[in-house]
Amino acid sequence: MEELVLTDPVVVPETVTAKYRVLSLTLNLEWMALPTSAPGLIAIDLKDNNDERFSHRYEGDEATDLIKFLNTANLSTKSLHKRILEKLSNDGVLPGTVVGAPDPPAE
Repeated sequence: MEELVLTDPVVVPETVTAKYRVLSLTLNLEWMALPTSAPGLIAIDLKDNNDERFSHRYEGDEATDLIKFLNTANLSTKSLHKRILEKLSNDGVLPGTVVGAPDPPAE
């Protein structure tokens, strides 16, 4: 098969800045990984600006504590979306910082 061999190589950037957004959030206070484990599950599905999908889970006591925190959080001062992204960043799951403002309410 014929092919073109470049005289000057194409330089591809080694890093691409990804921007994540939350696609779905599942909160389950009764889910158990094992019969002996503590109940609780938070499943987060994200998508980046390159259409790559990513998922992360919190289980057991950590999930239960997060659900209790979210139940009493003032979401008018900081959005749920921002809280999720900050949690993932603070836990080292996603690198970076959260920027931007929440989407305006639908009319």
